[in-house]
Amino acid sequence: MNILTRIEGPAGLWKARRSWFLAAGGLVLLVGVGARVSWSQVRAALHGLAWPWLLLAGALTAISMGCRAWRLSAVLGKGLSFPGTWRCVSLGYFASLFLPLGGGELVKAAALRHRFGLPLTRVGTALAVDRMFDIALLLALLGAVAGHGWTGRPGTVPLALGIAGLLALAGFLAISGRALRGRLRQWAAGKPRRRIWLDRFEEIHDQAAALRNVSLLPRLGLLQAAIFFVDVLSAWCCLLAFPAGAGLPFAAPLRVALFVMLAFALPLLPGGLGSHQAAVILALTPFGFGPAEALSVSLVGEVVHVATLTTLGTLALARPPREPAAPK
Repeated sequence: MNILTRIEGPAGLWKARRSWFLAAGGLVLLVGVGARVSWSQVRAALHGLAWPWLLLAGALTAISMGCRAWRLSAVLGKGLSFPGTWRCVSLGYFASLFLPLGGGELVKAAALRHRFGLPLTRVGTALAVDRMFDIALLLALLGAVAGHGWTGRPGTVPLALGIAGLLALAGFLAISGRALRGRLRQWAAGKPRRRIWLDRFEEIHDQAAALRNVSLLPRLGLLQAAIFFVDVLSAWCCLLAFPAGAGLPFAAPLRVALFVMLAFALPLLPGGLGSHQAAVILALTPFGFGPAEALSVSLVGEVVHVATLTTLGTLALARPPREPAAPK
């Protein structure tokens, strides 16, 4: 069954209406932000940009994308080439510039399934695990921002968030445990209709159990740390491109990276329009940035983001070599 199967009936109608509601919310947010700023001040803030910092921010964004593709390749397991996984990830992020409601994830999943011949359950499980690492990154940013203080003053790390992340990881590892697998086999024994559900769980279990590989965990941990620092450094480079960004504390790029990640998790308009602008304004207000200055930072960051993803997506669309079938 195609992963992009058409959804019909009341569920499909609700999904269509929801996308329109979210798009309308994004437009309202854009209009609200645009109405509250002085565009002459925005143009003035854009003068004298230090372009080398923006080029470096674009390079760091591309490196972050590569680290994410490497992480997904490690989660998927052996037998899948990194260049092929990188192409699928780049296509997914490129599609997210045009498709709302997580459409980029669907494109990424379809590309992985088509390129490597993977079953849908394995692709879905690997992407779910990959998303868990993004949630861990979000928790790390929350902890780092709270640790530096929301306005740059010392604060405390919210232990409850860390505990929630550990509980989520424990629950996922429980799904990959052998005890649950044995019980489901007993439940499906002698009942052919239940066998299909057991087969799906077997694929999910095999994919989840890959995380129990002791040699894999250090690699994933290093990749996650690299993604954290590269994302923060990319945000810092965008700030340093402006004269007002030179004297900002480290808490400023931490806040920008955190708020932008939250904005991209809220699917209003493709490419994060609207939510991205509001997030950067909220992130930089405590550091003395007016709405016009913060909006100029957001617009520049958005251009860097779109240009980088478009370049990577275009490269990924080039005719790739044939990939061998993935091991079952």
